[in-house]
Amino acid sequence: MKNKLSEFLGCEVKLSKPMKKLALPIFMTIRDIRMAETYGVTFAIVDIVKETELSVAAMKKQKERYEEALQCPVVYKMNIDSVAMRNALVKSGIPFIDSTGNVFLPFLGIVLLDVYRKKNIKTDKMMPATQLAFLELLYMGDEETVSKSKLAQKLNLTKTSITRATTQLAEMGLLVQTKTGTEVSVERNMSRRAYYEKAKERLINPIQKAITIRRQEDLTGTYKAGESALSILTSLNPPIIEERAIYKGAKNIARFVEADARYEDAESCISVQLWKYDPALFAKEGHVDPVSLACTFEDNEDERIEMCVENLLEGL
Repeated sequence: MKNKLSEFLGCEVKLSKPMKKLALPIFMTIRDIRMAETYGVTFAIVDIVKETELSVAAMKKQKERYEEALQCPVVYKMNIDSVAMRNALVKSGIPFIDSTGNVFLPFLGIVLLDVYRKKNIKTDKMMPATQLAFLELLYMGDEETVSKSKLAQKLNLTKTSITRATTQLAEMGLLVQTKTGTEVSVERNMSRRAYYEKAKERLINPIQKAITIRRQEDLTGTYKAGESALSILTSLNPPIIEERAIYKGAKNIARFVEADARYEDAESCISVQLWKYDPALFAKEGHVDPVSLACTFEDNEDERIEMCVENLLEGL
């Protein structure tokens, strides 16, 4: 990013990490934040490239909180795929840096290019929204269909996000679409087992970050996850520290009190996984769904856990 930014601005840009811990919600601090200095001006760059569903209103509100905490202008690093999107950001006064060469830094100057590339939907790994759509189709009955509009409503996705998700699934050969009038219905085109086997190499680990907190009464929106969930669904013994999952954007995360498990009683701590999508959408009986759970163990090399995960998926 340093070289690219220097190229855009025509001068050297120095980058560093923030020196102090920011008094902000966890979902705002887990983003990649860099302090930039050029022309004697210091500003912060916040990476939201992967957050395709973040609205302009949310960006503006969060920018104000960042600027209050960092005491300097804040710029978003993001991907812009249309003139309309660029214009909306400029109109709202939201500074941005885009990989195509669009730079809007009102406190320094403006470089805007009308060069846009059609957004290529990668088919190597699923986007979070794509995985949500995949899970909905996976858990549906054979030959059951659902309209894209109802699918978006159920998964709390925007029209744009569900279109990208279903397009990616179609490119992977994991989706059949049927159009009737203006309505488009989708369904999986194979058995549940075959569907999972074809998709498993494309699935993502839903965990963005894991934190340890002090046990508290309000665990709204959290569900047993990790080895805690696996111990419920298989013969695995439960872990010493309970593991739970919650959507990374949940409001009550701000009330969590982080702890260091090394200096706390294990029973007074909980390991909380911050997920890229809401585990509540497919959770049952207080624990996360089995396929998402299996994805969280993708890099695990414990043979005991591998065997339990295999047994878990056999029950699909």
